[in-house]
Amino acid sequence: MATAGCSSSDKQTNDESKPVCDGKLDGSAFQVLAGDGGVTEEQLKTFSPKEWTAAGHCTLYGKEHSVEIDYLWHPDTTGSLDRYKSPGPSTVKTFKVGSTTGYLERTDVRVAKGNVHQNRAWLALPCAMPGEATTDHAVLEIEVKEPPPARSLDDSLTKAFVSALTIATSYLGDDVFKCSASPSPAASRSASPNASGG
Repeated sequence: MATAGCSSSDKQTNDESKPVCDGKLDGSAFQVLAGDGGVTEEQLKTFSPKEWTAAGHCTLYGKEHSVEIDYLWHPDTTGSLDRYKSPGPSTVKTFKVGSTTGYLERTDVRVAKGNVHQNRAWLALPCAMPGEATTDHAVLEIEVKEPPPARSLDDSLTKAFVSALTIATSYLGDDVFKCSASPSPAASRSASPNASGG
């Protein structure tokens, strides 16, 4: 697939085998979110933890847009986990990633010139500390967002956000943090938010 060599570097902007977040997130959704020309550069910050790291993010840059993938693991109580299980006023769409509900939101962000919109897809995955028997006391939050001002959420962009969050959850929830409720890699290949058959 990918050939060795350094010639014709301008050809590589559309190369979907190019590393995304250190080569851990495989999927065309990230190319779509970066806009025409796909991902041209990425900036990595603790996205591929070798140890049990609580937080990290990476940013993907395209010629037109950028997108950030974040994760945050933190202890929580069963009672407060319920606050992650219902849509808020800014929720545009809910969808399933494995057995967990994901949310696509269009939120207001305050900037110097006033309020602008931001698009973000996120979920909260129950995720126990290694060696703990229960998953009810900790949560892994995963988020895929674009900086404001946001693009309008057409069908293609909506599917890309859902797919990107699913892929990130499969990697972070399953491969890195080994949360029991994370989706299988086969489930992450579905780009459709309506994967209930048809």
